[in-house]
Amino acid sequence: MWVIDWAKSHPQAAALYTCFAVGVLVVYRTLTTKATGEYDYILTLSAALQTLAFGLLDFDTKSNVGEGLSEKTLVAFLLAHMARTSTTFTGEGYIPEDNTADVYLYQLLEVAGVAFLAHKLNKVKAARSMNQIAQGVERWSLVGSMVGLALALGYFTKSTGHNQFWMDWAWMASVWLEAFALFPQVYLLISAAAPYVDDTAVHFAGLTLSASGFFALFWGRAAKDRYNEFEKTGEHLFFIAIMGAVMVRVTLCSAYFYVFMKTSRGHKGALVSSGKGEYELCMSDDQTDFDEL
Repeated sequence: MWVIDWAKSHPQAAALYTCFAVGVLVVYRTLTTKATGEYDYILTLSAALQTLAFGLLDFDTKSNVGEGLSEKTLVAFLLAHMARTSTTFTGEGYIPEDNTADVYLYQLLEVAGVAFLAHKLNKVKAARSMNQIAQGVERWSLVGSMVGLALALGYFTKSTGHNQFWMDWAWMASVWLEAFALFPQVYLLISAAAPYVDDTAVHFAGLTLSASGFFALFWGRAAKDRYNEFEKTGEHLFFIAIMGAVMVRVTLCSAYFYVFMKTSRGHKGALVSSGKGEYELCMSDDQTDFDEL
């Protein structure tokens, strides 16, 4: 079967998918919810999908230099998830209200995502620095702008889930920053600064889109159920803001998936067909020219 053949050739990816499937099955069989958290499992599923996406990006891509991958997107994701994790471990707001909270499942998924991101970012930076690849292609000012905008929007649209000013601000800012995180990636591909992509990163692209969809589903359901309640206390701006962030996130995730697939199919000489990274392709081209001489 093709599944077995694929698993044999991608053991790390197969292990990650197996862990995810087993985890989903265990939670499904043992889940107990509260009246106030009937749909919180959707939030946990979204976090699990995003963590799986980061894990596959870290362990199951061909190119060491992260061909077609934006470092600044990885940085934005890392900052967003670190900020959110710092609040969900120390506060009681914005976490699933079901029995998975007893084992800190949601928080552990976020921590795993942070670990995968940090490891991947370190590998990509080291490989690109060593091979002089993609140096100066992206600007830190873009990350600074996204962080600044996320902090500003977070300040004006935060709620009181933690009942602590700094934690509520950090959590809402993390939501906005995660929503913006894929902008450098989409811009990098559209601008043709990265003409090739690592086709094995399709798992990251697809799972990130799926995670954003479930995130949108959860907060859409929460807004439907509790908007009137928040409107009475004048806090309904939070739901308007969270749905705005959701729309931005889903739009950018969709755009990334579309552009990724288009780029992957449109360049036959890239990693998608050769299995070589950008540095290796350059070396091959140089060697060919030398041989011709």
